[in-house]
Amino acid sequence: MKEDKFIKQNSEVWNNLEATLNKLKSKSLYHFNKDELDSFFNYYNLTCGHLSYARTNYGNSITTNYLNKLVASAHSYIYTTKTFSLKKFFTFIIAGFPILVKKNWKPILLSTSIFLLAVAISFIFTLISTDNAGTFLSQDMVDSILERDVNEYVADRNGTVLSSFIFTNNIKVGILAFAFGITLAIGTVYVVYANGYLLGALAALYLHKGGSLLFWSLILPHGILELFAIFVCGGAGIIIGYSIINPGKYSRKDSFIIRGKDAIKLVLGTIPIFIIAGIIEGFFTPSSYFSEIAKLVFALITLILLVIYLVLPNTKKFKPLLNLHH
Repeated sequence: MKEDKFIKQNSEVWNNLEATLNKLKSKSLYHFNKDELDSFFNYYNLTCGHLSYARTNYGNSITTNYLNKLVASAHSYIYTTKTFSLKKFFTFIIAGFPILVKKNWKPILLSTSIFLLAVAISFIFTLISTDNAGTFLSQDMVDSILERDVNEYVADRNGTVLSSFIFTNNIKVGILAFAFGITLAIGTVYVVYANGYLLGALAALYLHKGGSLLFWSLILPHGILELFAIFVCGGAGIIIGYSIINPGKYSRKDSFIIRGKDAIKLVLGTIPIFIIAGIIEGFFTPSSYFSEIAKLVFALITLILLVIYLVLPNTKKFKPLLNLHH
C-alpha cells in the first residue's frame, strides 16, 4: 500500500488517539469512564499495529516517526504508575479498597466458594471416619489431636513471636494465592483449596473429640479477618489468570497489565488486615483471661465491623470518597 493511501485510510484512528492524549493533559486516565477507556485502548492497539506496518514498509519516514511518538505518548499513560504518597495510601485503605472489593466481587466470591467447598469435603469425610483425616492432615497432627484431651488448652505461647510468625505465614499464603494466578489460576485454586481442607478436617476432628467450642474460639477471633484477606488474594489470583485466558479486545499483555493493576491493589489492601489478624491471633486468641464464649462474641464483633468497613464506602452517603483513591 502506498504511504499516502495508508495515511488516508488510518488517519481518523490517529486523530482520535491524539485527541484522547490531549484530553489526558487535563483529565487523569483514572477518571475516564469505561467507554472512554475502551476507546483509548482500542486506538492505542490499532496504532501500534499501524506503527509496525509503517516501520516494515516505509522505513524511517515522517509517518513512521509520527506514529512512534504517538504510541510512546499513549504507552506512558497506560504503563506508568502513580507516585506514592501516604495520603493516597490511607485514602485507598479507608475507601478505595472496599470499593475495589465490590468491583471485583465475582472472583473473590469464587475464591471463597473454592475454600468453603474444600472445607465441606474434608469435614464430611473426616466426620464419616477419622481414618480419612490423614488424607488432609499430617498423621502426626491427627494422632496428636485424637490421643489428647483437646480441652486442656494452655496458652503458654509468646505473643510477640507468635504474632510475627502468623503474620509472615498468612502473608505468604496470600501472596502465593495471588502469584499463582500466572498459572492460569490453577495454582491459586490449589493454594485456596489446600487451606480449606485443612480447616475442615481439623473442625471434624475437634467435633469428634467434643472440643468444637474450643476449636472455633481459637479460630474465629482472628480467622474472620485472616480468611477474608486470603479470599481477596485468591480473587486477585483468579483475576490474573482470567486476564490471560480471556484477554477480550486487548492483547494478552495489555489485558494482564490492565487487570493486574486491580489485582495488585487488592493484595496491597489485605496487608493491614493480615497485620490486625496476626496481632489478634498472637495476643488475644491464646489468652486464658477470656472465656471461649467471650472470644466468639469478639469474633462476631469483628465480622460486623468488617461488613461495615466494606459497605459504608459503597453507599451514597460516602459517594465523595469514590474518587479520592484515584
